[in-house]
Amino acid sequence: MTENIHITERVGTGAATPALTRVAIIGATGYSGAELAEILKRHPHVQVTGLFGSEFQMDSLAEAAPEAVFLAVPNEVSAHLAPKLIEAGMRVIDLSGAFRLRDENLYPRWYGFTHESPELLEEAVYGLTEWCNGELKKARLVANPGCYPTSVLLALRPIMYLIDRGQPVICDSKSGVSGAGKKSDLAFSFSELFGNFKAYGVGQHRHEPEIRQGLHLGDRATLVFVPHLLPTVRGILSTIHVGFTRPITPGEMEQIYAASYANAPFVKVLPPGQLPELKNVVNKPHAEIGYQLLQGGRRAVIVSVIDNLLKGAASQAVQNFNRMYGYPETEGLGQ
Repeated sequence: MTENIHITERVGTGAATPALTRVAIIGATGYSGAELAEILKRHPHVQVTGLFGSEFQMDSLAEAAPEAVFLAVPNEVSAHLAPKLIEAGMRVIDLSGAFRLRDENLYPRWYGFTHESPELLEEAVYGLTEWCNGELKKARLVANPGCYPTSVLLALRPIMYLIDRGQPVICDSKSGVSGAGKKSDLAFSFSELFGNFKAYGVGQHRHEPEIRQGLHLGDRATLVFVPHLLPTVRGILSTIHVGFTRPITPGEMEQIYAASYANAPFVKVLPPGQLPELKNVVNKPHAEIGYQLLQGGRRAVIVSVIDNLLKGAASQAVQNFNRMYGYPETEGLGQ
């Protein structure tokens, strides 16, 4: 979540060439917004025409005349702004949780507000890029996934048809403190977390219904999602425990993941028995996934790592932008 600071900065005010797409970032002063600005600054097909804080004037945005707007602002702010931007003819990539859940009735409980544009929840494309099948090309509104859900969904989507839903799916996830954004909260300050490690938000974290929705678990299957805070600045490591309906061999797992991510430049799956480490992905736009089969292939421990500010936020948003506008998926992302 970004802080609310009054700032309006115009960038690249000269006329754009036909090859460039004009974009603006609202919430450019937050962690994810700043990462976005750095990525888009080097994107060969982008002209950044406006950088704004969470509070800004629509007149200033109209002057910047973007075709696409990235929203890196609090959930309630995105829920209010996105419909106005879409009505004005702009395409929106929203990094908040304002449009991730399809059921409007979940917002009061998990996000603390009543959704003012429920009609857009069905239209919004859930932008887990590797699992989008062409719908991004025509999207007016993309809901960028949360960081924890990105780490979990990338790891589990390929094997969901093998998972025994009579057993709990356990997601034990750890995040660096930047995942809490720039808000001033002593419990999330680095001085409180240095040399410490703790669980938080158990049974209450707003990413839980997003994970359940993304895995198509329904209401009956047991999902246990336990987030933790690491004494590091950035990165997420999710350790996931699942049971299968039948024994699975290492070769079968390897083939399933290889087929799922054969054309995914930002997902790397390690050989059977090798598990990724956080340092492999910090400051990088890709995910790494590894797994270890247990009990003769009847269970598995899967480890997924991402940088929460990149693959969990800004770089995934740019992947979605690239697909929306027909650019190579790796454009601007250093791959």
